[in-house]
Amino acid sequence: MNTVASLPLAPRLLIKPSLACFSRKDVGRYGGIKVYAVLREDGAEFARNNNLEALFQVDDPGPRAPVKKFLDVNEALEVVRFDIQYCDWRARQDLLTIMLLHSKVVEVLNPLAREFKSIGTLRKELAELQQELEKAHNQVHLSEARVSSALDKLAHMETLVSAPSTAEPPTSSSLSATASSTARVRAKNKQPRRRLDVSGPVKPYNPSLKNFWYPVAFSSDLKAPDTMVPIDCFEEQWVIFRGKDGRPGCVQNTCAHRACPLHLGSVNEGRIQCPYHGWEYSTDGKCEKMPSTKMLDVRIQSLPCFEQEGMVWIWPGDDPPKATIPSLLPPSGFTVHAECSLYLADSDGATS
Repeated sequence: MNTVASLPLAPRLLIKPSLACFSRKDVGRYGGIKVYAVLREDGAEFARNNNLEALFQVDDPGPRAPVKKFLDVNEALEVVRFDIQYCDWRARQDLLTIMLLHSKVVEVLNPLAREFKSIGTLRKELAELQQELEKAHNQVHLSEARVSSALDKLAHMETLVSAPSTAEPPTSSSLSATASSTARVRAKNKQPRRRLDVSGPVKPYNPSLKNFWYPVAFSSDLKAPDTMVPIDCFEEQWVIFRGKDGRPGCVQNTCAHRACPLHLGSVNEGRIQCPYHGWEYSTDGKCEKMPSTKMLDVRIQSLPCFEQEGMVWIWPGDDPPKATIPSLLPPSGFTVHAECSLYLADSDGATS
């Protein structure tokens, strides 16, 4: 008689995951009882067993928020450094989760374990592990985007700290010139508009509205590898395309050379190519090809861009992107019967 005793094996992100291992005890060679017990072991033990303590034994920095609403340069620099410390801790936890999931896959495929599991059970466990691995890989890419954003902010803050104060106090003549120019601008604004603005001017909005994940395109819109999707987001022009690895990327829709719209060009081997002089950019905005000229370190702006649940999401804000993307799946018990996308073009060519 064979008996299998097991405990639930569910790795948890951002906390110490658990690792399972088999221990075997035989009682008799024929007709005896074979007990397979699944013993739980946390991530710290896994790191010790694999000589990885120096990599994963990092203290959780925990949440921290600025005490004051307005910070000076040095205080803001410390906040950015703390963000990088947290991103480093998060990336280590994501990597540990992937390693634990890999160990579980090896465990499922172990010939000793297959003796007591049906093919259907093994397929189900492998499918669940593949989904967990995909989520863990997405978490790693999100952590990379957060680290990149935090490093950019840190470089900007260090520039502000090290830059000498060269501003001179304004003179009376400059103040009078500024006042006269301001008066002319106000008088010009009071004049009646001579043209009709159908949609109306863009109303002021809080800059913090940019610090969210926004779905901007369907994954089906990027089926072909040479497809480009131009979008407008917060009055800025962007273009979405797939890179060499098949993942979507979002870069500004303007070439760094002559400001030509990139969506008028093409996608060549995972790089978007400008139609004017053939400069090519990767999904992170780096120019990787400059025909007929010396190669220089040129880069255009790019946004964190990920694909989830059939949608392409971007993060247009300056803050590090959040670690989780909202889910658009229907609640349990509900079924999506139809999805419609309606575009209406007016006489001016605008779509809504």
